[in-house]
Amino acid sequence: MLFQRQPASVPRNASVLLSPNSSMSSQPTPASSIPHTPAWPRPMEGVSMLPPKTTYYPQGQAALQDHSTFMPFSDLPVSHDNDMSTNFALWLFDNERAYGDFNVANLSFVDSGLESPFNNNIHYDHESLTSRSQVGHTPPRHSDMPDELISEHRRLEIVGYLRIFRQKRKEYDSKLGYLLQESGNDFPSIRLDFLHECVRYYWDIVSPRLPIVHQSTFSPTRCPVHLLLVMIALGAAQIHGQSPTGEHEEYKALADLIITSIRLEILDMGAVPPVDLWVAQALLLVEFYEKMYSTRKLHERGHIYHSVTLNLLRRGSPLIGKAGLESPPDEQNGIDPSTDDRAWWVRWAETEAMHRVVFAAFMMDIVHAAMFGHAADMAPHEIRLPLPCDDALWSAPNHESVRQQESNLRMYGVKPVSFLDGLKRALHGQEVRTHSFGRMIIMCGLLSVGWHLRHRETNLKWLDIAPNVSETRDKWYKMLLKAFDDWKTSFDDAIGSTGSTNTESSVPEQQSAANGLIQSAAVLYHLAHISLYVDIIDCQVYAGAKRLVGRKVSSRDLANVNSRMALWAGQLITGRAILHAFKLLHRILVDPRQKKIAPLQELGGSTIQYSTRADSDPHRPWIMYYATLSIWSFAQALKGKNQITQSPFPNRLRRGLNTVPEYLSRIAKLSELDPATSATLCDGLQELLDVVYSLLTQSHSELLQEACHRLVNCNVLMYNGGAT
Repeated sequence: MLFQRQPASVPRNASVLLSPNSSMSSQPTPASSIPHTPAWPRPMEGVSMLPPKTTYYPQGQAALQDHSTFMPFSDLPVSHDNDMSTNFALWLFDNERAYGDFNVANLSFVDSGLESPFNNNIHYDHESLTSRSQVGHTPPRHSDMPDELISEHRRLEIVGYLRIFRQKRKEYDSKLGYLLQESGNDFPSIRLDFLHECVRYYWDIVSPRLPIVHQSTFSPTRCPVHLLLVMIALGAAQIHGQSPTGEHEEYKALADLIITSIRLEILDMGAVPPVDLWVAQALLLVEFYEKMYSTRKLHERGHIYHSVTLNLLRRGSPLIGKAGLESPPDEQNGIDPSTDDRAWWVRWAETEAMHRVVFAAFMMDIVHAAMFGHAADMAPHEIRLPLPCDDALWSAPNHESVRQQESNLRMYGVKPVSFLDGLKRALHGQEVRTHSFGRMIIMCGLLSVGWHLRHRETNLKWLDIAPNVSETRDKWYKMLLKAFDDWKTSFDDAIGSTGSTNTESSVPEQQSAANGLIQSAAVLYHLAHISLYVDIIDCQVYAGAKRLVGRKVSSRDLANVNSRMALWAGQLITGRAILHAFKLLHRILVDPRQKKIAPLQELGGSTIQYSTRADSDPHRPWIMYYATLSIWSFAQALKGKNQITQSPFPNRLRRGLNTVPEYLSRIAKLSELDPATSATLCDGLQELLDVVYSLLTQSHSELLQEACHRLVNCNVLMYNGGAT
């Protein structure tokens, strides 16, 4: 028997890769127990979203499709078609199964959702516009002023909300004294040019990370004011965050004021399924601010309310692209393009935006789970949507341009690619042709599969159920790691390893490509490898953290972690993850292919071309800290395991490792981290801790300030075994 049947009490994330009512038992399920449900339709065949030279997996690259080194899943002791067709994990990892062979018959109603309308190939004009996604009707357009500008009436509306938010605050922030100085029932400092500047920074810096609001059809005067307020807050945070000397603190104070108050306002107005498009957009943007730009308190709030946003998307059918039976048919939703081209275009943009909201929520779920040690609440099989449309369509400035771009894409044979289709193809090293945003979504899907596999085993141990699947699990992990590598190779071949996805300019006018939360493919790739085998919660406890995830770390917690880390450091696979941590840090701090993110800095005798303050990606500094903490934990655990005594005054010039670039370059160029090299990691590690500490102190983030304290403690523990 391959898997034991799970009891009904298994937590959701413990059994996410095993359908709730299915079993991996060798005993076939009685036919009478399976409700009659139509088979899940065959997804669309993926074809290029770009001209042939930019394919996802280049033609003729046989190595990407050669998995002969791994045992095919069909060779494992599972022989019943019923299991294969109703269990998501079996379907996903079995390369012999066609993409339409997965059956939702044994999935519960909640997990399987309603039938998706994307049964056939979708044209960009008619069918996609009439899908029943929960999108709001756009108010009529007024021609009395440019649509991208904020009207005076809207400004006064914003001022009214700011007054309400200030009254609700228990503590007055003195930094708001200038902006919110009242005169004649108005805040004169909240000028139109001030608001336009904030919105511009939102489009230039935030929108590429969360490309969920369609700029070309967006009107700041006609959109719901709560959505506009969130966009203003995020834009204001960028103005402050990218200030080299820390000025413009009033911008950050205003952003905090808005975000602190507006979440409950949005939930009070729109927390009713089926969720409106603007509500879903606003909640995701609020969470992005809370998680990445705010205080520890707001970060925790964002984590808590994350599941609320996901459940709003689930209660309805945005995840599968159809409103289903909660809304009666309304023929007026289907707009004839020949009668009103702009209405047709707006309707298309709203439908596409709702799809992007789902993918953005999915990416945020798994990326933050990997980064912070949170729980991943969303499963890949929940999403039955095509990947987002090509960037040329999304960024088209008018409906005429959309028509032209659509015609060009059709000329190249472009058709939508199903997310699950693309995920399975990527897992098995097969070609997936899509644009860079689609590729990043696919990588998040692979990372999600790996995260759920890892935590499924943890939960089964907690339930005292022996999984008895170690051989199968190891094969699956090997396939995942190979898929990670194939994905990165194909991404570089299609986009270029020195493209705009690797770094971002600190100049707001130079807008980055829309790739999702983490713009750099290299950073996401290395994070995926690290997070599968390095538990950031354990590493932080090991480094002396006193409180994590809202609770105090007890002496027993520390003792348990110390025991786990000793075993963890001795595993071969751990060394591979640590090698990726070195490669990640080398990529950020040393790699000459990087664009200039900041002026050269002299830190601890090292010349570093990086600044956390100038970096427009808020995830990269924390991931850099995660990688550094992983390296320290590994070296510290090996030192204790081998009972190596470290001098309290190490010779920093030993073996020429006097600079961080030399230290990182020496390890990053290796193909594997052998035991002999692992034993020398302490030589140069203190300099690395010092440099990363100096970089993180530049950040305004409260979480990164906590990380700085932890790195200081790492140095203390490294040389005297004490704790701060």
